[in-house]
Formats: sequence, C-alpha cells, structure tokens
Amino acid sequence: MYIIENKKIKYKLINRDALESISGFQFGSNRVHKIKGHEVSKLIIYNKKLAHPIVSKQVSKKYQKLIAELTELLISDDDTGRCQMQALTEIERFRQIIKNKYREYLTRKDLEVMSKQLSVMQKTAKSKIMEIQNALINNEMSKGRSSK
Repeated sequence: MYIIENKKIKYKLINRDALESISGFQFGSNRVHKIKGHEVSKLIIYNKKLAHPIVSKQVSKKYQKLIAELTELLISDDDTGRCQMQALTEIERFRQIIKNKYREYLTRKDLEVMSKQLSVMQKTAKSKIMEIQNALINNEMSKGRSSK
C-alpha cells in the first residue's frame, strides 16, 4: 500500500542582490494591488511581452499630454521666445525619460512614430525662435540707423 503526501515546498531567498539585479518594469510603485486576496506592493514585471501593453498605455497617456501642452506652447503669442524654449525643454525631457525608462519595453515602430512627431514640433519651435531673434536683430538695427 502506498500513501501520497502533498508537501508544500517553501522557497527561501538566498541571494537578494541577484534578485535586485534583474531589470524589470515597476508597475504601480506606490499602489497596493490585490491578487487572490493577498496585497502586493512594488509589483515588478520581468517579462517584456507582459510589460509591453502596460508600458505602451502609460507612455501614450504621457505622450498625448505632452502633445497637448506643446501645441498650447507653440500657438501662444510670446514675443520673448520663452514658450518655444519651454517646448524644446519639454520635448528633450520626454525623450530622455523614454530613452532611460521605457525604451526596452516599446517596439521600434512606437518609438519612430513618437520621434517623428516630436521632431516636427521641435523644428517648429526652433524656427519660431529664429524668427523672434531675427525680428529683434532687425529692430535693433533699425533703431541704430534712425538715431544717427
């Protein structure tokens, strides 16, 4: 006669440094998620295929917010060029965030689409800054000629 015992195998963490060295996407850093009645905080997703839809959704929200902000900045009638400089700063900040935090979880196609639209906005901002600078230079030159 045989008796089958079901013993639960408990896992023990041996090397915490090895676990922390694995890179993953931290999902909901300060939120507590309930999974099967257990509260889980600091959830990290290591599988890139699982992380892609979550990261894509988060990045698209941030991207849409950035686009709305950039259009407001570029449409404004600012004679000093501060809005255009702020737009350039926001574009560069967003690019750095994507590069450092999200790039490995996004597809190349997603990155290219965002990059093309941001480069168009960047060229628009730079051209407006150049127009403002040329207008200021022309204004200074005309003042200098009329005072002589």
